[in-house]
Amino acid sequence: MKKLFSLFLIITTTLLFSQVGIGTTTPRGGLDINKPITNIYGLVLPTNSNPANMQNPQGGNVPEGTLMYDSTQDCIRLYKKNANGGGTSGWSDCLGAGSLSSGGVTVDCSASGNGFNGNYKKGTALTSINTFKVTIVNNSLSVVNFSSNTNDLTLSGVGGISVASVSPATVNINGGESTEVTYTLSGTPDGCGSLQGDWVKRSLHCTGTVSVEGATVFDCSKAAWSVAVSPEYKLAGLMNGQSYSGVYSIPYSDGSCSLAPDILSAEGLTFSYAGGSASGSGTIDYVLSGTYQGADHGAVTFTTASGCQVYIGVCSSCKELLAQVPGTSDGVYWIDPDHEGTGFSPIKAQCDMSTDGGGWTLILNYLHQGGATSPALNLRLATLPVIGSSTLGDNEAGHPDFWGNAGRSLQSALNSTEYLFYGITSFHSRVIHFKTPHAASIHYFKTGSGNAGGIRSSFTPFSDHTAMIPGAANSTITTTVSGRELCEFPFYRAGQYTWGIAGSGSNNRWEVDDFPNNSSRNTLHRVWVR
Repeated sequence: MKKLFSLFLIITTTLLFSQVGIGTTTPRGGLDINKPITNIYGLVLPTNSNPANMQNPQGGNVPEGTLMYDSTQDCIRLYKKNANGGGTSGWSDCLGAGSLSSGGVTVDCSASGNGFNGNYKKGTALTSINTFKVTIVNNSLSVVNFSSNTNDLTLSGVGGISVASVSPATVNINGGESTEVTYTLSGTPDGCGSLQGDWVKRSLHCTGTVSVEGATVFDCSKAAWSVAVSPEYKLAGLMNGQSYSGVYSIPYSDGSCSLAPDILSAEGLTFSYAGGSASGSGTIDYVLSGTYQGADHGAVTFTTASGCQVYIGVCSSCKELLAQVPGTSDGVYWIDPDHEGTGFSPIKAQCDMSTDGGGWTLILNYLHQGGATSPALNLRLATLPVIGSSTLGDNEAGHPDFWGNAGRSLQSALNSTEYLFYGITSFHSRVIHFKTPHAASIHYFKTGSGNAGGIRSSFTPFSDHTAMIPGAANSTITTTVSGRELCEFPFYRAGQYTWGIAGSGSNNRWEVDDFPNNSSRNTLHRVWVR
């Protein structure tokens, strides 16, 4: 009976107090490891290289309050209900390491490359370039260790976006160093406006914002000047010191968001949209203002936030000029074959705005005075000839404005699909005057590859055309000298009818639908393109 009573007493005491003492008979808590002053043994915690490997033997999550030694980070970790200020349970940062709460640790979300990266548009899925970056600087003398979690970053303002991953997952920052933590975003924005990212780690906090564009569709192909630019600029280009004004309207559809202001400037001119709401369909208006400060006969190109390119300057050819300014008369105007490109600057061009509907640009002009001499050709690489005289017998040889022909690259830049040939001579009254769209021949004139033999079966004569060629032509020459493709007998009938400009090896044949085999006759050769 005495033994049963003792056992009952032990069980009752254990149930009532549930305290364990190691090294002491008077435990001060549920577990008291204590041997005052003389205790030489410590507490060895469960050890693992990654706290994620820790398990609850009863199943489920690791209990809050669990301790472990992280052998990778060389520190103690605690499983907490509110881990590192993230609002959810998880493992704490290293206990006893440098603290993120320390005044020596700073964080930045706004410097270049930090905060949001990539473009954000309503209805457009994010890609791997859509990230949120944070730079953390350790200005203390201690090493800072912490874990990165996707819930460090909270997104607000626009839905449909979440934090997919973070790298690196664990961070070690030595004193005086910094590191960058990248949060990769995923999803599809379901709205537009300002997307905000709030990064929180203990007492550290930073905020970044980015604008999410709407799904508005702009039709640049239908954009136009609703208020024409004043004064007119297409005939001679923009002129230094001149003030310009106008309104350019860009149609849109599927408008659903507010549009940000868009202010562009170049060479003293401003091209601006004030911003506002875009609902359904309509137009947005850009206002041109300011005083042009660039070179005379110049141009500017503005690229709007919607991707529309607005060129303000001379046209690329006489054909474009006639289309832009209907009713333009024959004359000399300024053009820029590549519209502010790097290949060509604005140049003067002789425009025929009446023949066959107009829009012809002169690329070859040789008014040759017959005689014993045969002047050299003038291959023009960056300028075009203009007309001085049309009177047979006048001598324009070597004239810097009138004499010459465009080279291959300049012809290519004009992007023409039709060539017009005109020629007269003092020897007879026949006139060469026809146009051709023959693609292979035009390719030869622009590149030197192939020949122009196909013209004889692919041309349209004008009413004053009385010559035998090109219809009677039976031969063609492929020159090996760049720039002579339009001069060196591109079509002819052997021994009878030729088109020759300083033709043959000694440069002595000037021929228009005849065969003098010399330079004795007055001749006029012209070629236009459209």
